[in-house]
Amino acid sequence: MLKMAWWVSVYGIVSYFFVSKTYAIELIGVLMVYPVLKLYNGKRGRAKWMKWFYYIYYPLHLIIIGIIRLAVYGDINICL
Repeated sequence: MLKMAWWVSVYGIVSYFFVSKTYAIELIGVLMVYPVLKLYNGKRGRAKWMKWFYYIYYPLHLIIIGIIRLAVYGDINICL
């Protein structure tokens, strides 16, 4: 995990200076997931409602990200 965190950090620094400052800041989210993964004990949780929460959350967050993309970059043609 430390090796992966190192390479994500290096990629973020290079992205910050040469590609996009916004994208580099988003990489902080990648680094923030490691402590959460470290807490996982390998056992399945007991909360049954979590399944339905993620069925709603996953498509909803993609829609929100798409709206933010359109707000930031404008109307981009996604067909190649």
